[in-house]
Amino acid sequence: MREERALRRRLLLRMLRGFSFENPRFRGEPINELVPPELITRELREHYPERVIFA
Repeated sequence: MREERALRRRLLLRMLRGFSFENPRFRGEPINELVPPELITRELREHYPERVIFA
């Protein structure tokens, strides 16, 4: 049990090495949407259609 905990801790620290919480970079698919669809206004859809992704 102690060995598994130590291995998990080392793996977590290795994964977080060089990670900046102040300036995070996505390395894969984000867990949730950056802007929920209900917050996207009609004006945004009209003026910037290329920036709005419809699911």
